[in-house]
Amino acid sequence: MSSSKHNPYREFRLVEQYDSFEDPWSRSEFLDAIGKTRQYIDALRARRDAARETDRVSSAEPTSELPLRGGPGRPRTRTPRRRAAVRRPPNKTGIRYATRRRAARTVLLVIVIRRG
Repeated sequence: MSSSKHNPYREFRLVEQYDSFEDPWSRSEFLDAIGKTRQYIDALRARRDAARETDRVSSAEPTSELPLRGGPGRPRTRTPRRRAAVRRPPNKTGIRYATRRRAARTVLLVIVIRRG
């Protein structure tokens, strides 16, 4: 294992290498060689663009002092939502006898024959 820190910008080089191929066959072989998918490359491209935008915004606006937490210059931090306990769904109370098996009816046939 290397003792160097993980550099996210190193992964962005994969996007640049992928984009350098003009032939679709070469791109496909490149993806097979590195063991990644096109969706992974697209996600990396989106992360790279977001990082560049963040760097551009932070370098364009030098701030002398940081605003207080929750102040007008800083957006509110999102708190994690509380999830309700997972429960079983209610029984089908509106449908009566739908799941119950009906018992077979007993049929009694009486034949009366009268002679003479």
